[in-house]
Amino acid sequence: MAVSVAELRRRGYSDDDIRLAQTVQDANRRAGAPSRTLAEVLAGQPARPRSSAPIEDLTARQLRRRGSYGQAALLADQAALVEKDPDRAEKARYHASGLKALAERPVQLEFDFFGGGNVSLGHQYIDAVQARLMATKATPAERGLALGTLLLITRHLSWQDYTCTKTAADLAEMQGLDKGNMARIIALLENVGAISRVKRGRTKIITVTPEGAFRGDVNRHAETVNRYKGEVVQLRPVPAE
Repeated sequence: MAVSVAELRRRGYSDDDIRLAQTVQDANRRAGAPSRTLAEVLAGQPARPRSSAPIEDLTARQLRRRGSYGQAALLADQAALVEKDPDRAEKARYHASGLKALAERPVQLEFDFFGGGNVSLGHQYIDAVQARLMATKATPAERGLALGTLLLITRHLSWQDYTCTKTAADLAEMQGLDKGNMARIIALLENVGAISRVKRGRTKIITVTPEGAFRGDVNRHAETVNRYKGEVVQLRPVPAE
């Protein structure tokens, strides 16, 4: 039970002693050190264990449930509870608060913009394709559909490659088009140089230039261009007029 100031005066402590004890008490509280009553400070007694924040049983199972940062935060907090040096206790609590923040699960964004690969889409490529489409006799709807199809093609490139993982039939199904309409759109994109097709077995593989949509280490771009020339440019048929 806390002793009142009046009782401390009755016990013979001066007002200066009481004010000094209050200063020490406030300093301990700010530092996060175990608190002591004024009577304990004046009598030079150590702080009693705080029942409101008992030292937890740091079993292996309990620690595993908290994760790595949570374990570190708990250990720092528990160390601060038994630390006798106020400065060290303050530092322990400071670092514990930072570790607690790291232990909190991050907010999941609706879209992960950085987990889909390392595709780099060239603006000049898109601008050139759009300008070439405008110079054709294609209708505005066909030009828009061609650009939308090109977006899907670049979206589904193989890892660190220039080949699309989707066939023309896949692209048609993804956009709700019949195969005839998609064949015309693919031909339009090929005629303006937006894509190339290479027959491998019974399947025609859709490709884009490495400048169009490049995946991989940019320092190895020249190697990708050379591979593209050997695997696509030398093998592709001449587009129909």
